[in-house]
Amino acid sequence: MKKLIALLLAALVMTLSLSGLAAGRLEAIKAAGKLVVGTSPDYAPYEFLDTDGKPVGSDITFAQFIADKLGVELVIESYNFDALLAAIAAGKVDLGLAGFDPKPDRLDSMSFSDIYYNETNQIILIHKDNAGSIKTLEDFAGKKVAAQNGTTQQALVTEQLPGAQLELVTLIPDGIMQLLTKQVAGMALASPVAEQYVANYPDLVYCESKFEYSSMGIAIAVPLDEPELLAAVNEIVAEVVEQKLFYQWMDEAIQLNNSLNQ
Repeated sequence: MKKLIALLLAALVMTLSLSGLAAGRLEAIKAAGKLVVGTSPDYAPYEFLDTDGKPVGSDITFAQFIADKLGVELVIESYNFDALLAAIAAGKVDLGLAGFDPKPDRLDSMSFSDIYYNETNQIILIHKDNAGSIKTLEDFAGKKVAAQNGTTQQALVTEQLPGAQLELVTLIPDGIMQLLTKQVAGMALASPVAEQYVANYPDLVYCESKFEYSSMGIAIAVPLDEPELLAAVNEIVAEVVEQKLFYQWMDEAIQLNNSLNQ
């Protein structure tokens, strides 16, 4: 009899475990009462740190909006950008918000939501002292150009500046400091991010020539094989897009970032 009871208990535990796996991450989030979102807070106005070292920005506001819609607490975990890609692929976070392009080479390791924002251009920042000599992409030949590791900008420098020397940086502010001190000739950035640095650093200007680029849009990264979570996120994305909320959050983040840099 004791053996039978033990077998029944084991079967019950197995059934509960299997049902929990079948329920997926979305149900686990609701059961735990928290949503863990990974970000890389060096990418203003999408995500950056306030004076208390707390991640803020338009993506962080969006993350809070998602958590509120799901009725759970938001937990933000910060990573370097390349480490964040690995964390999403390993399922260490529930979602990733970090100005993500849904690039085809990322689809083997993560899923993406529908698009919630479109960037217009990918550009190169230069030092104002070099504005007279660096006007075209060809002018970067033989010069160092910085880009953040694992990003669209890294690929653009490699593909469209074949004569330049790619200088990979872990954090965007590191590349900006190298540019300000003329250790590199350029820094490749998405236009909304570049605008923040031009607004706050008078020595930085745009190169007249831009990368050839067609925006894939910005999306939320989701661990693979989580269809319920992805569907729930897409419902929220649709609401944000319909109400143009992200544009409002971008404006607020730009104002905050500019105030922090005054």
